[in-house]
Amino acid sequence: MRIALFGSGWIMDYHARGVLEHPRGELVAAANWRPESLAALAERHGIPRTTGDWRELAGDPSIDAVVIGTPNSLHAPQAIACLEAGKHVLVEKPMARTLAEAEAMNAAAAASGGSLMVAHCWRFHPDVRALRGRIERGELGRVVKTRGYGVHAGWGPSGWFTDRELAGGGALLDMGVHAIDTARYLLGDPSPERVCATLGTSYSELAVDDDGILLISWSDGSSSIVECGWWQPHLAGLEADTEIYATGGYARVWDFTEGPEGYEHCAQPMYSAQMAEFIDAVDAGRRPRPDGDDGAVVMSVVDQAYRSAAAR
Repeated sequence: MRIALFGSGWIMDYHARGVLEHPRGELVAAANWRPESLAALAERHGIPRTTGDWRELAGDPSIDAVVIGTPNSLHAPQAIACLEAGKHVLVEKPMARTLAEAEAMNAAAAASGGSLMVAHCWRFHPDVRALRGRIERGELGRVVKTRGYGVHAGWGPSGWFTDRELAGGGALLDMGVHAIDTARYLLGDPSPERVCATLGTSYSELAVDDDGILLISWSDGSSSIVECGWWQPHLAGLEADTEIYATGGYARVWDFTEGPEGYEHCAQPMYSAQMAEFIDAVDAGRRPRPDGDDGAVVMSVVDQAYRSAAAR
């Protein structure tokens, strides 16, 4: 599979290594508007072709698939253009800025027959998968509720992440989506039936949310509490950490906030497993998971959360 990268930020190093580690992945091109970071990415990973115009790669029939890791405002237009050109797409989270953009991406995928996968990477972490296995085997009984975390303590991002037009929102779209999708994955991917939220800007002077709490009621009868934020004074759980409260007991993905010596939280193996799912699914002619529908479910929760918070 001949794959191109859109974007040259730090996440693209993980995706590049994932492609190079796969026996059927070939990294052929990269596009970004920043020539210095683009050249550095290409040099690090031996990418033979670079361009400042992503449309050049979207229209190139020799490229089979693209990985999109650009600002959120570009996810929908880039994904739709690539899907309409017959390419497969792996797009970074959040899938888009809004639910409407996510639905447009899914419509383009359905019309083109191309694969659309959303990079909710924590589904591929072995510790998250191990806990889902315990739940599936019934070891904990029926899950009553979950509590998940998508929080940065003592710091937060800058640049386009804090620009409402480019990002679509703040900490909820940046960090909360990790906790939402991880909870949903652990529960077996139910549908959200009701979302209540309080969101605000409490720890910074940003124009987007830096603090929030969501309560999600799922179609399987369980509920999820999700905490999201930047610049928090305390870290109660690692990124995507999730607690399970069930009729047969309690479990947690990571029962620590400062890991053992040498522990790396965002490690390459889960990104490589994610890339393997993308390439293998396309090769097999099946839908990759999480697919565009999964991404749209998360965006539906986000949409309902922002509407709920605005109505308070």
